[in-house]
Amino acid sequence: MTPACFRVYRAYRSVYLFFVLSSFLVLLSAGPAHALDRESEAYLRTLVVAAQQKNLYADRYWNILLHYKPSGSGMTSLVDDPKFFLSPEGKTNPQAELKATLAAFFQDPALGDDHPQCRFVARYAWLKKQLHIDESKLPSVTCAKYREALGNIRMQSAVLVFPAAYGNGPASMFGHTLIRIDSTLKSDLLSYAVNYAAHAEDSNGFIYTFKGLFGFYKGYYSILPYYEKVKEYNNIEHRDIWEYHLNLSEPEVRRMVMHIWELKDTYSDYYFFTENCSYNLLFLLEAARPTVNLTDPFRERIRFWVIPSDTIRAVVASGMVDGVKYRPSLATRVESLAAGMSADDQKLTVKIMRRDIAPVQLTGMKIPAEEKAKVLDLTAELLQYRYSNRELPKEEYLKQFMSVLNSRSTITGQSVDVADTVSLPGRPDLGHRPGKVAMSAGWHSSRRSAWFSELEWRPAYHDLMDPGEGYVDGAQVNFLDIRGRYYPDDGTLKLQSWRLLDIISLAPRDRFFLPVSWKVAAGFDRLVMKNGSEHLAFRVNSGGGAAYKMGTFGMAYLMLESDIQLSNAYYENFSFGLGPSAGVYADLTRLWRVNLSGQAIFYRLGEKHQTLKGTLRQSFMVNVNNTMELTASREETFHHDLTDIMLGWNFYF
Repeated sequence: MTPACFRVYRAYRSVYLFFVLSSFLVLLSAGPAHALDRESEAYLRTLVVAAQQKNLYADRYWNILLHYKPSGSGMTSLVDDPKFFLSPEGKTNPQAELKATLAAFFQDPALGDDHPQCRFVARYAWLKKQLHIDESKLPSVTCAKYREALGNIRMQSAVLVFPAAYGNGPASMFGHTLIRIDSTLKSDLLSYAVNYAAHAEDSNGFIYTFKGLFGFYKGYYSILPYYEKVKEYNNIEHRDIWEYHLNLSEPEVRRMVMHIWELKDTYSDYYFFTENCSYNLLFLLEAARPTVNLTDPFRERIRFWVIPSDTIRAVVASGMVDGVKYRPSLATRVESLAAGMSADDQKLTVKIMRRDIAPVQLTGMKIPAEEKAKVLDLTAELLQYRYSNRELPKEEYLKQFMSVLNSRSTITGQSVDVADTVSLPGRPDLGHRPGKVAMSAGWHSSRRSAWFSELEWRPAYHDLMDPGEGYVDGAQVNFLDIRGRYYPDDGTLKLQSWRLLDIISLAPRDRFFLPVSWKVAAGFDRLVMKNGSEHLAFRVNSGGGAAYKMGTFGMAYLMLESDIQLSNAYYENFSFGLGPSAGVYADLTRLWRVNLSGQAIFYRLGEKHQTLKGTLRQSFMVNVNNTMELTASREETFHHDLTDIMLGWNFYF
């Protein structure tokens, strides 16, 4: 071989070896891809063409299963986990995701439970029906884990569950929703519950709120025994539970469970006000019954929030609810029992709880058998409550509880179901709507007197003076409440206040529960300065104290407050003070609510002064979504006297 030919041969051999090596590396990088035979490829092309002809990618049910919503000129899924999609473009391209899904059904059956036919059972069932897919032309997959889970759940019906708001817990003030999957088992507590919640480990309230507002948490669906959720909400967190039975058929419940299976271990970015626990559960109900439209209305309205009670209203309005059941919390049962007892009998209960006297000693006392039964029933409920809250170790709880039950069994003819003693409160879906627009007219006096008109807008959620049915008594949660005033005398328009946050929790104390009442507010208020002029100041007000029921006269409360005001109208740019506040809050009739309060704050840091203020607010309910409110206040600050009298109409939407 000549040198020239040898060089050509070496060059040719190098190119050949490079091609072989490159081909080998490509095969390695491709992983365990399953090559389709010609028959499968032809059948896949047939399915894709049929899907395109039917425009299945634009079908409402496909959008439900993928959680697609309009975004700009296209569609975007609200699911953010990449593994939920089979196409790289799946989050924003319904057509590409449908094609990728059909192709994935032909993957290697060796994938087992990870096969797309097993992972996306709802998609598979729907596409099989729409395209009349011949399963004999697809790989045969067992899906053992899915079938096992289906057997464990033994679905029959479904219930939408609403653990009511708890006024003394900031994270619980709006309530929550979950779905219970009922089976053939007799006890509801043995059913499974489907929950959607943020995966959050932050204990700092400010960090939790900030991350929840701006989507820094991942939200996951989970399935767990219902009795665990009842224990968490009903027994520990002092929250009553409302159960809305859904008129779903078994096939509809099965469709919902199939979609739940698809969503397991996948996340969506969690937003406290919008894509929250309640909103995301609505997709499950739509998957069960696609003829109802529950999710779109919340995105079409000019709103910034989805309140759990609003989603309950939407489900009720859709005609899916055929029954409602109330499950009072342990704390509610205790309060109801205690309310029907004399002070002496309540003291006896406390003595038994403290082990000052034994239950058997009570049975020998010369008091009516009915009173003995009530004392022991109340003691039993209190022991269960304290044990649920980890206030009693198990051994001590069982010893005391059995002693109470043994003594209770000796009192015959006095058996009463404690739940029957609880009066039924207003249903959360029948309360007023959370948004509010108020139009008022009034008179304001500071350096000069002037008439004004005022317009208020509040996105959410509930004020102490709003109609109370369906809401926690004594709890106030307002966000982004803004008020503007117009003074016709000089034609001026002023921002009167903009409260970013305004929370009050008046939780009454008694012999058995000793909660702390508290308040916190932050935002801009128009305040009077030293020279008598009025300026906006950023203000943070907080306080804590105690509240007590006064029978038919409502509730009295006393707090110690701190108040910081920031404004460049102050010589030192800020003012900080402390002082007491007190008030009486009562429903004089079913339609007439009153709150009389007083406040004295002494500012000793920054701009030194003091503020004394008294306010009388009265609300008159016209109907659940309309009220009239009369407010009168008198304030002295920097030795200037201010009077405000205002009459307004509140409309809730």
